[in-house]
Amino acid sequence: MDLGDIHFHDSRLIRVVEDAEAHDLHFEVEYPVDWENNVFEPRTILFLDVLNYRVDEGPFAGPPTLLDAYDNGREGEYRSVTLQTNAGTRSLLFKEVDLRPTGGAG
Repeated sequence: MDLGDIHFHDSRLIRVVEDAEAHDLHFEVEYPVDWENNVFEPRTILFLDVLNYRVDEGPFAGPPTLLDAYDNGREGEYRSVTLQTNAGTRSLLFKEVDLRPTGGAG
C-alpha cells in the first residue's frame, strides 16, 4: 500500500504496539471511515520493518489525533515519514505500510 492511500487526518491514536522481533509498529487508531457522518472504526496502520521511531510530543490530555503525514522521501531502502499530531510529532523510517482492521489477521 502507498502512504498516500491512508487518510491520517482525524485518526485518533489509541495505542502503538511494537513487534520487536519483526521490527513492526502497529498504530491502533479510530479511523475516519465516513467524515460527513462522523463515523470512526478501529483500524491498525501497520508500519513494517521500522528502523527508527521517535516521539516528540508534550504532555497532552486524552489520545492524540493525527493531523497529517509528511512523506520525507527515501533514505536508502527506507521511507521517512513525519506524523503531525495535536500533541507534537512522531517520525519513523520504515519499508512498507498497510491499513488493516484492528485485530485482523496479518
